[in-house]
Amino acid sequence: MFKSKRSLVAMGFLLLIEIAIFSGIPFSEALAVNFFLLTLFFFVAWLVGLIKPSLVLRWGDSSRKTRKIVSLYCLGSTVLSFILFISMAATTKSPLEQVFDEQQARNNDNVLATSVITYDAAKNVERTPSISANSTKFIEAQVVSVTAGDTFTVKLKNGSKEKVRLILVDTPETKHPDKPVQPFGPEASTFTTKLLTGKTVKLELDVSERDKYGRLFAYAYLGDRMVNELLLEKGYARVAVFPPNVKYVDQFRAIQKKAQETTLGIWSIEDYATDSGFNDNVVVAKASPKAIGTAKPSPMPAATAKPSTKPVTTKPSIEAVYYKNCTAVRAAGADPLYKGDPGYRSALDRDGDGIACETSSSSSSSTDSGSEQTITEPQTDNVYYKNCTAVRNAGAAPIYAGEPGYSRKLDRDGDGVACEK
Repeated sequence: MFKSKRSLVAMGFLLLIEIAIFSGIPFSEALAVNFFLLTLFFFVAWLVGLIKPSLVLRWGDSSRKTRKIVSLYCLGSTVLSFILFISMAATTKSPLEQVFDEQQARNNDNVLATSVITYDAAKNVERTPSISANSTKFIEAQVVSVTAGDTFTVKLKNGSKEKVRLILVDTPETKHPDKPVQPFGPEASTFTTKLLTGKTVKLELDVSERDKYGRLFAYAYLGDRMVNELLLEKGYARVAVFPPNVKYVDQFRAIQKKAQETTLGIWSIEDYATDSGFNDNVVVAKASPKAIGTAKPSPMPAATAKPSTKPVTTKPSIEAVYYKNCTAVRAAGADPLYKGDPGYRSALDRDGDGIACETSSSSSSSTDSGSEQTITEPQTDNVYYKNCTAVRNAGAAPIYAGEPGYSRKLDRDGDGVACEK
């Protein structure tokens, strides 16, 4: 088969190609790939030999060019190559394992270098304390991008990239294909982005190395602080248990309890964060009607009021209102917000005086008792009701076409009046 010069030239050419392709990877990985290719080659040769044995058996007596001889040589070579491939693949470490081994070796060297040798002057004897390497799995990596509050991508020391999912915490969704952007999801994502992008972190692994999506499961440390804990402290995440990774579950729950008591972040909306996730059935209105100013009676005739059975002065409950920031509050004509008002939360009240999103004009004194209070309605696109139950709970039913919160989804009969009783 390899007696001709043409065969030798072909083998030499293949050897050069192999050197060019596999020169940059470990020898064990190159061998594993070669044995796999040989397995495929011998299997294909066997199939061809079953059709025409002389195409495979290029030497020897024609009487020996039979399908039985082809099967003996080709199948035997296929099995042998496959066994060698399996053995080499089993001993080849993944890039993550290689990085961990390098990191562990550096840690051991540091432990040895910092060992304290004490000298006993009375006995003139040197004593070396026992040395034990840290068995915790830590991996150093640089954060290159952030996907969500609890997910980001890192670059390992060997140049490979891995997506990391923080263990035991869950932040609201911002990029889920089947869910809307959930309250405090953007805030959590922004917090993690500003905190980690471009920084070097230490990743601590637990029992399971990866989740079902192939992402690394890890606790992330920036300096001496754990990022998982910071998200819980700020109220941007809830404790989410993924057995068997439960190393810090007790202390995480203690941190979460403090955030709940102070109604930080996700805990400022009642029944929003639960043990099973974030409750999408909780109504979150981005804006709500609110009286914002007074005006003296005008001599002009008042416009004819549209007949409506809804109580226009009824405010939604506090837990049913959510303003993303002061811009949304002002767009809804709801500024300033006082402590106890619908939509008030400490994140909007930066100076902590009990008044959120105040402006210079909001502190002006009220007019005389004969003045008339003007009710200003927000823009339509700043009000969202999930269903008619939420509309009725907010005292806004029925809603006419063109009014804040009206949508075709709520107006099932298409008569221009939604959620009529």
